[in-house]
Amino acid sequence: MRILIHFAFDEVQIQTFQQIAHKYGAHEVCHATSEEEALPFASETEVILGLFLPSVCAAAPNLRWIQSNSAGMDNFLFPEIIERDDVTVTNMAGLYASQGGEHAWALLLSLARGIPHVMGSEGRRAWQMPVVELTGSTLGIIGLGGFGMEMVKRAQGYDMTILAIDPVRQDKPDEVAELKPATRENLHELLRRSDSVMLACPKTPETYHLIGREELASMKQTAYLINVTRGGIIDEDALATALKNGEIAGAGLDVTEIEPPPPESPLWDAPNIVITPHRAGSSQHRPRKTFEFFCENLERYLKGEPLRNVVGKRRGF
Repeated sequence: MRILIHFAFDEVQIQTFQQIAHKYGAHEVCHATSEEEALPFASETEVILGLFLPSVCAAAPNLRWIQSNSAGMDNFLFPEIIERDDVTVTNMAGLYASQGGEHAWALLLSLARGIPHVMGSEGRRAWQMPVVELTGSTLGIIGLGGFGMEMVKRAQGYDMTILAIDPVRQDKPDEVAELKPATRENLHELLRRSDSVMLACPKTPETYHLIGREELASMKQTAYLINVTRGGIIDEDALATALKNGEIAGAGLDVTEIEPPPPESPLWDAPNIVITPHRAGSSQHRPRKTFEFFCENLERYLKGEPLRNVVGKRRGF
């Protein structure tokens, strides 16, 4: 078979992929770093590791498996690949979760301890010291996959009561006080009871603007909202209004619907908000983790073993 690697791996890593491929047969490994380089290889390709573009997939009738380099699938699952029942897609779900959990907590702690308001911030020449103790409070987590479970681990250190909702998970971890299905009623109950809310769900048609005007109104005025997964899950106009009206205490965002937010975005003028430039998944270990996971799943495929992180293409994660 032909294995097309469409990702910026170095020469040594490509050689490792070749060694794995040759271990299980006379398989060909091709490397492309652009669409133009990938297209000539597409016709005989069975496996794509990395980026998968509509043009390349359309030119690959023998394609059977795609290993994405992304955890979130909302920007990658185009209709043609969803409809191809003979093509399996796997992603990087959980591989970037530890750093995502760290970043979510960095945002929450920044808000709770008033770090954006201390001397030297925003050009002020006076101290402002609004601080909140998180220990012993209630944390609501929307989505209990890789990111969500890393948030749970960190919440334990603060003796927090953890509430969670999830659309598919039924087994409640011992660390979580309550786990309920992701219904609108359960969402609003979680928002009413939580002192802090962290979003850890993928962006799908069902979660687009999941947090809107009504949901923000359900939250405590003293509550914080954190999102490190995907922009678009929060209605940003509604969030800016809620912050200006004091309906919630603050928000920490690593992702926005348009990145970066355009100059006219109301987020720029909203109070008590911390925005970082989509870096929650970043880590000095990410390149190594990506390479190692690609190697592991490729070996599984060549040995005929079940692949890790198979995506439900129609549900979007």
